Amino acid sequence: MTELEVTSQIIQALATYLKRDPSTITESHHLRDDLGLDSVAIIELLFEIEDRFKIQIPDQDLPGLSTVGSVASYVHQRLSTGQASASAETKPAAASKKPTSTAGGKRSATVSKKPAAAGRKPAPALKKRAAAPKKATAAKAKKR
Repeated sequence: MTELEVTSQIIQALATYLKRDPSTITESHHLRDDLGLDSVAIIELLFEIEDRFKIQIPDQDLPGLSTVGSVASYVHQRLSTGQASASAETKPAAASKKPTSTAGGKRSATVSKKPAAAGRKPAPALKKRAAAPKKATAAKAKKR
């Protein structure tokens, strides 16, 4: 996707959000000063851009995105460099979901088949702690 196409889509998203004619929005417009967007509106716009271009914008990159042109340049850069890094990021994530295995292909000892937490009984130490205050309360009640 060319930078001109990215800019056009961002301007279209802004125009729809602001209910304005897209021809009245230029790359040099400042999001706050010229277009009147507040913090919430800028975040909503960036969510729209993330959805539209299938990218994620880290919080530390937000301060640099102050004009329509800076947003368009940023998105274009992420799209052109993001395709190589996106495939590299998905491979480790997919690999981490696989069970740990040994050379023989069997599951290792680190993968256990313990019952679900809801079916477990509390540890005996927890039962004693819970029972101790009740006994003390009962003893106080007998003294009264």
